[in-house]
Amino acid sequence: MATSSASSALSEQAQAQLDLGIWYTLFNWPTLSVAVQNQWGGPDSSDKRDWLAGTLSERFASEPLTDQEDIEVMLLQVLEDEFGVRCEDETEVAVAQEIMKIRKEVGEGSFATVEALKQKWESRKGKEVNTGSVQVKEVEQEGDWDSVDEESGSDDDVEMGNAPVAAPPKEKPAPEVDEDGFTKVVGKKRR
Repeated sequence: MATSSASSALSEQAQAQLDLGIWYTLFNWPTLSVAVQNQWGGPDSSDKRDWLAGTLSERFASEPLTDQEDIEVMLLQVLEDEFGVRCEDETEVAVAQEIMKIRKEVGEGSFATVEALKQKWESRKGKEVNTGSVQVKEVEQEGDWDSVDEESGSDDDVEMGNAPVAAPPKEKPAPEVDEDGFTKVVGKKRR
């Protein structure tokens, strides 16, 4: 067993606490909670959050030098790939910091942060975190992306969330009348 690896040296209890701490942190992340509540990752959105927690824990075990930036990148990537959400409020930084703090504490035998997160979760009786003030925009993932900055629009643009977009009505072409006064009938597909 390598001594440079905090995760590989963790006892079974410490590993279980690390896993719980990561899960509680993800469960308390409003951005991810909005995506799960709205099932932006499909009907198994909640399972995807659990999968992410397990993947983060495995990452620490397989790559002991994983740092905060690695976690931030992973969080952003999973949000976009699995939930169609582009996080632009930098909340992933706080989530990654908390996960790294838990990893450090658990490695030192302290479970204080994990216990605090557990109490927070239990005080809500396992309900999702309040997301009332969080604004999350789902990303359309169809087609190829150009590297155009989406913020280049005008300042008077209004966010419409998931509002339906209606196509402008098509104008019907003027009817064709031949020299005898008859109106030519044109099928819908030929207009």
